[in-house]
Amino acid sequence: MISKYLIATTILISFLNCKGQSKENSNSEVNSKNPIEVIIEREKQSTEKSYNDIGEFISRFEFKVKTDNKIDFEDGYIPWADIENPQNDLPLLDQKDVIIIPENKIKIIIDYPLTNQYEFVLKSNKGFSRGQLLMEISKHYYLLFAEEEKTATIKTIPINKRTKMANRNITDGKYGIWGHDIADMDLSEISIYRAKNGEIIVILNVVS
Repeated sequence: MISKYLIATTILISFLNCKGQSKENSNSEVNSKNPIEVIIEREKQSTEKSYNDIGEFISRFEFKVKTDNKIDFEDGYIPWADIENPQNDLPLLDQKDVIIIPENKIKIIIDYPLTNQYEFVLKSNKGFSRGQLLMEISKHYYLLFAEEEKTATIKTIPINKRTKMANRNITDGKYGIWGHDIADMDLSEISIYRAKNGEIIVILNVVS
């Protein structure tokens, strides 16, 4: 079975995608280099990023959606869930109601495809299930993309006006989004860490 990430990497050679530094450095980089090359470089950096300094690794959980398409997905599961329209995948999300994080408070970090990461905190007396996490992660992707557009001087080029590249251009707002629209992204898995102060931190594996 070919993963979505491998498909995206192949398409990337023709289109784009990666990860960054400060906003000032990011703007300088974008202005001085071919934007496609910058995005490809950032994509490579994002795949090599380590989270060992966050804290103790606890566990990892997959997000997969049941499908009748046994040609492309032999085991009957798509190994990711849609971030753009999570409500479409929710009914068929595997073990969607099982509590996978029993803690009452967690911090979720979104750093793809962002130059500057976005963080948010969730609280729940009952812990957190896959279905709940998928919906919350989708909601916050929409929030951060909206904030990026509001704070950027370099605006997102509409899809129907993109000529040199098919993927999203690099913008210079609060988060410095590069390479992907929300429609491009899916949640494959999450990794759970415990920081030294006891805080539970959730890292996302987002495929595009």
